[in-house]
Amino acid sequence: MHRLFLAILFSLCASAAAASYQSTKLVYTVSWGNILLAKSQLDYQFGKDDARISASVDSDGFIAFFSGFQSRAKADLVLKDAGWTPKTLFMERISGRKKVQSRVAWDDDSNVSTESQMPELDLDEVYPLTAQMRVNVLDPYSAVLRLIRHIEATGDCTESYEIYDGRRRNRLHFKTLGTADLTKKRPGEFAGDALICSLKFEPIGGHQIDSKWRSGEKDDDDDRIKMFFGRPLQGQIVPVRVEVDSWIGTVVGRLDLRKMTVQ
Repeated sequence: MHRLFLAILFSLCASAAAASYQSTKLVYTVSWGNILLAKSQLDYQFGKDDARISASVDSDGFIAFFSGFQSRAKADLVLKDAGWTPKTLFMERISGRKKVQSRVAWDDDSNVSTESQMPELDLDEVYPLTAQMRVNVLDPYSAVLRLIRHIEATGDCTESYEIYDGRRRNRLHFKTLGTADLTKKRPGEFAGDALICSLKFEPIGGHQIDSKWRSGEKDDDDDRIKMFFGRPLQGQIVPVRVEVDSWIGTVVGRLDLRKMTVQ
């Protein structure tokens, strides 16, 4: 179950901020049908040419009694001509009694300069990570902030990004699927026009060898993760809905407009 939460965590927590770079708090609920699975919160603080991001996801409701899960992330970014670029990233996840942490720092050329992992990667369980895989890579937050800027400029989300999060090296593929007119079915849910984008993870290194979540093996997995980008409140683009087709069915993350704040 924690791998499902990790997919949701990335989809929500790595992809929410304003193109105008206003400090923002976003709260999402994650559910399977009418069963609440988790809650996620994101806090974005923007300076003149930098940003600090804090994100969290916690199992909640019925599932918390059987599969408790917590994840935290903190990132520092800088804005350059090429777009948002990572400086540091800390990530932690706790599942039961197991704790996993990673810290990464980047140099001015977007290459990993220092990093630490606890516990270290077990190469009997994961695919190897080479030094070259840490060259010219972004963190997940920078990648999707660049995507939001691209959507603002073109109305399209078809792009690819090279990312590293301290334990896994991925290539992210976003593709435009079309548009939707979302209707409000729950309190605080977004209603209105939304751009639909698929998100596909192409694993490169550090992934579990026996993981069910490895993408890139089947073409029909291209739309397993769908992100819906809309303009709530003051009109800035944020993910208002995320759908993940998993082994338990479709899991949905919904932005709660009642708890969204913009400064």
